[in-house]
Amino acid sequence: MLAGCKENLEARTEYFDKKHVDFLSDYGWRIDRFGSEMKYAPRTMAAFPEHLSIVKAEGHVDLAAYSDKEVIETGYILKEQTDRYNQIVGYIFESEGKIIGSYLEFNQEITDSNGTVRVERGETTPLLRKAEVDEERLWGQITL
Repeated sequence: MLAGCKENLEARTEYFDKKHVDFLSDYGWRIDRFGSEMKYAPRTMAAFPEHLSIVKAEGHVDLAAYSDKEVIETGYILKEQTDRYNQIVGYIFESEGKIIGSYLEFNQEITDSNGTVRVERGETTPLLRKAEVDEERLWGQITL
């Protein structure tokens, strides 16, 4: 005889900052789920030179003017994918309640035979319009 219990699954609802939703939507992107958030306290960004160097060089976001202010970097995994990258993350930088920069990261999410998920970082670009990504085809063709 088997005995069990019914799983109690509650519907999960995520609320995203409307300003972020509208901002990404203006570029043609749709948020699937929250990815990450990093808060940089005033005068602490210098502790992350490698990351900020990539963001500046590849994402074209220069945060030097904000080094004395709190900066929040929020990442959203987007609904869209390309035939080369199955995960696109849109990042938004904010300071004092204003969006001060943004960029995209094209990644490959891989699940191994044990069910472990890892993300292989791909390319970082400025925040491009979805149509530009599809036209350029440098990052593959949009599939979703």
